[in-house]
Amino acid sequence: MQIFRNKIGLVVTAAATTLIGCLWIMTSQVDPIPTHPGAGPERVGQMQSFAMTPSLRPRLTVGWKDASGQEVSLAAFRGKVVMLNFWASWCSPCLRELPSINRLQARLGGDQFTVVALNVDRGGKSVASRYTRRLKLDKLALYVDQDNNAAKSMKLQNMPTTIIFDSKGREVGRLVGAAEWDTEEAVNLLKWFIDNPGYAGNLPPRANS
Repeated sequence: MQIFRNKIGLVVTAAATTLIGCLWIMTSQVDPIPTHPGAGPERVGQMQSFAMTPSLRPRLTVGWKDASGQEVSLAAFRGKVVMLNFWASWCSPCLRELPSINRLQARLGGDQFTVVALNVDRGGKSVASRYTRRLKLDKLALYVDQDNNAAKSMKLQNMPTTIIFDSKGREVGRLVGAAEWDTEEAVNLLKWFIDNPGYAGNLPPRANS
C-alpha cells in the first residue's frame, strides 16, 4: 500500500511539474504589455511602424496659415495632444489615408486632442480646399504651408508623415507612410499619450551633433 501511494505521489508531482513548465513556456512567449508610463504605448497592427522619439527634440516654432490666411503655429494648440499630418494632392497615399484622419478627428477631437492636417502643395489654399471638398474632409480645419517651412524644420524625407506632439508641444513619435488612423490600435496609441502627459519629460536630452 505504501509503495502504491508513493507511485501516485510521483505521478502527481510529475504532472504538476509538466503543467508549470508548460505555463512558463506559454507566458514567456507572450510579448509583455506596457504597464507603466516609461514603457510607452502598445504598438500593434499598423502602429508597429510608429517610431517613438528617442530623445528630446527642439520644439517646432515655425508656423503655417489657416483658411483665412492667418499665421498659426503649434503653440496655438498648447494643452492638447496634436497629430500633425503632412499631405499633398500629388501624394496618393496621403489622399487614401485622409478620410480615416477625418473620422479620427470626429471621434477623438476635443479639449485634449486635435488633428492638424497640413497641406504642402505649392498651389496653396486653392489646391488644398479643392481636395478637402472632394474627399469630404468636413471635420478637418484647412491649413497650408506653401513654402514647406514646417516640413523642412521637422526634416521630413517622405510623404505622408505623421508626427505626434504632447500637450506641451514636445515630439513623442512619428509614423512615416500611410495608415488607417481611426482603427482601434491607432486610437489606443493616441489615447495613451493623452493619458500620460509626462512621458516626454523623462526622455534624455538630445546629444550635441
